[in-house]
Amino acid sequence: MKKPKLYQKILLLFILLVGGTTLHAQKTWFVDGYHGGVYGHYPEWQARFMVDKLTDIPDWKICLEIEPETWDTVSVSDAENFKALQEYYANTGRFGRIEFVNPTWAQPYCYNISGESIIRQFGYGIAKIIEYFPDATFTTYSVEEPCFTSSLPIILKNFGYKYAVLRNPNTCWGGYTSAFGKDLVNWIGPDGTSMPAVPRYACEGLSTINCYATNSNANSEEFIAASFDDGVKYPVGMTFQDAGWRHGPWLGNAVKEYYKPSIFATWTEYIEMVKDKVEHTDWAFSLEDVKPGLVWGSQVLQKLAQEVRVSENRMIMAEKMASLNYLYTGENWPAQDFAEAWRTLMLAQHHDCWIVPYNGRPGHTWANNVTRWTNSSNQIADEKIDKLFSSNGNSNNKFIRVFNTLGSIRTDWVAISLPENLKGKDLSVLNKLGKELPSQLSTDANGNSIFQFEATVPGMGYATFLLKKGKNIKSSANKLSDRIIKVETDFYVAKIDPSKGGTITSLIDKKHGNKQLVEEGKYLNDLRGYFYQEKQFHQGSDSNAKISIIEDGELFTQIKVENEIAGQPYYQLITFAKNSPRIDFELHIDWDGQPGIGAYDQSKNYKAEVRAKAFYNDNYKLLLQFPLKGMTDKLYKNGPFDVCESQLENTLYSSWDSIKHNVILNWVDVENVSDNYGVALLADHTTSYLQTEDLPLGLTVQYVGRALWGRNYRIHGPTHMRYALIPHANNWEEAEIESESSKWNEPLIGQIITSSNEPAQRSLLDVEDKNLHVSATTVDGKDLLVRFYNTSSDNKKQKVTLNCNADKIELVDLNGKVIDSIQAKKEGNGKLVTTLSMPQFGFQTLRLVNAKLSNN
Repeated sequence: MKKPKLYQKILLLFILLVGGTTLHAQKTWFVDGYHGGVYGHYPEWQARFMVDKLTDIPDWKICLEIEPETWDTVSVSDAENFKALQEYYANTGRFGRIEFVNPTWAQPYCYNISGESIIRQFGYGIAKIIEYFPDATFTTYSVEEPCFTSSLPIILKNFGYKYAVLRNPNTCWGGYTSAFGKDLVNWIGPDGTSMPAVPRYACEGLSTINCYATNSNANSEEFIAASFDDGVKYPVGMTFQDAGWRHGPWLGNAVKEYYKPSIFATWTEYIEMVKDKVEHTDWAFSLEDVKPGLVWGSQVLQKLAQEVRVSENRMIMAEKMASLNYLYTGENWPAQDFAEAWRTLMLAQHHDCWIVPYNGRPGHTWANNVTRWTNSSNQIADEKIDKLFSSNGNSNNKFIRVFNTLGSIRTDWVAISLPENLKGKDLSVLNKLGKELPSQLSTDANGNSIFQFEATVPGMGYATFLLKKGKNIKSSANKLSDRIIKVETDFYVAKIDPSKGGTITSLIDKKHGNKQLVEEGKYLNDLRGYFYQEKQFHQGSDSNAKISIIEDGELFTQIKVENEIAGQPYYQLITFAKNSPRIDFELHIDWDGQPGIGAYDQSKNYKAEVRAKAFYNDNYKLLLQFPLKGMTDKLYKNGPFDVCESQLENTLYSSWDSIKHNVILNWVDVENVSDNYGVALLADHTTSYLQTEDLPLGLTVQYVGRALWGRNYRIHGPTHMRYALIPHANNWEEAEIESESSKWNEPLIGQIITSSNEPAQRSLLDVEDKNLHVSATTVDGKDLLVRFYNTSSDNKKQKVTLNCNADKIELVDLNGKVIDSIQAKKEGNGKLVTTLSMPQFGFQTLRLVNAKLSNN
């Protein structure tokens, strides 16, 4: 442990000697506790160990961050000792000796998953803890890992939390928060929700002897002296030990040298002791105050992030579809099935999946388990989605029913897998007015016939379309070219040059003054990376590519570009829609061997305590480049229930002590303010993006080499990823980019059905403003719960039309507690109309008591 400097020793001596008001400053506090669980680490003896130590050491107190599912296991496998823990908590622990601080099901990082996933993590976790500890309270949120995101204040307050702790001093391998403030801050979320929180003090530096700690992890004399010196009146340190460590009290047992007196406290005890004695500095904590340093671009992380994203999307869509099914058919709400599906998805969001994906037995690593867990969730979700379709594959199929899970009307194309009896036939599709719609017949990668057409579907509902014999809609295919390909739609004129690796060398936006989007002499969607075994950069534009026109039909034109980089073959699919500004891409790389990709080779000299690491430097990873002309003024990025304007000059860093928030959750958007124009990039998984002086935007694709704990992050098969570009006028909000992202993640769902007696079209609800999003719908008993999320900065009231009846409508928190009543007016057509008012990035949950389908 580093010894305090001379001036700090003098300061401490002064504090000890002077009297009056400064005597109280002699005391310091320390929060101890345990982190882990049955999926991470939790030995059977842990329950008895905690009870015995707490009994033997009356001054010791602990905070618990234990995976709630742990109690299911130990209540059976270690029943006697677990019962002793339950009794101790009921009789003694809940009165200041034990505090539950993080009840999330699998201790997720939070910034890397959806807002709805975070809500489920808390909701299911709290319910499980209360099942075993009925008197449990949840007052202060605190974590061992950097499990933070900017929108937590509104989520925490909705669950009844009062306070939070914004530091993780002893587990910073995967990142940490910004240093800010003193004793307490008002943690202000993007929607304006505020709650008192203990920050990582402005004077709380990173450890100089390792790469996993800040200076508050052991109440060292150096840390306490620095705190007093900076004006901290009531210094407090913390360490959450891993369950299974046998130290007992961290100070005195594991750590011998520390400032005395250091008094053990729970977080709530400490905060309530000091909150009225100190000034609370306001802190508008942003996404960029979370500084995560994961191995972005590693194939193992990329794959599991994609699997988690797919399951998140399917689960939200399945819940919405099951809500419709409950109202339309009377089908019981499958609460147990959804609980199991969320359980496995939540486990796939466990922080250890993301930071130690290789840990575990062969075949049972965290990464292997993510695949199993998400497959299980997907199976249940798909069953619920299919419930609303009937007689699939029947020889008398005549109709296509298409569902929209978003809250507003949309026109988009939908893809239908054709049954055997319709394969090879000429087909067309008509809307309810008998108008023939644009359609296209394709073949997917597995050889299946895919019928696609453009459908207009009302909000949170469905529309039915007539399928009949028609013209041959097979699009032209397999046109090869060794010359520049020109693609023109109502939106763009694009040029794709095979001599430049099949990159887009020109992209003109016809809708906005024929604006050229590609920087002159540079290439859009080009691959570039440093191959350190060869000690040189390679990029796809250095090679000649083969270009094929795969499809050219009424809906879209799709181009296939086949190329290689550093001898590694890859292809890109580029899809230009005829009636949409979004340009879709797929990248597929068939790797040969294990090429080293990154800043340098650390295979022989990796040292955990050395701050500089090759895997931090995105500029040398294989990445997709987007040299967008003039798009350098502003960058926005979304997070869970948030959109953040970046304050970074660039995203580059190369060492643990300089981590920057370079994370793309769903999208980033770059903007030219003077032109009032921007371009959004959508990604199919959480990863990192790049922004430098030379490159307005890049997307990380691949890193290969040593990384956290010296593990070799290897290539395990092909790389396959999807991304999209959306050029637009105005800023991200006016261009409704969050809504466009929702469309991409929640596509229209369609299947061929037989004729039925049901109405041809239905809509459960409709929102006029596309910046008001239906975040989730669920059913509780006979009540329909609908959660709305607002990305509009306009403070106007937003109209919501409900096509159902309810005894009353209540505004409730995430625990189900009634906050207020919502007034709704019944219109002449039987529809309920209400207005909602919430701040930008706020959400509200409505309970429609005894919801029933209206006659319309």
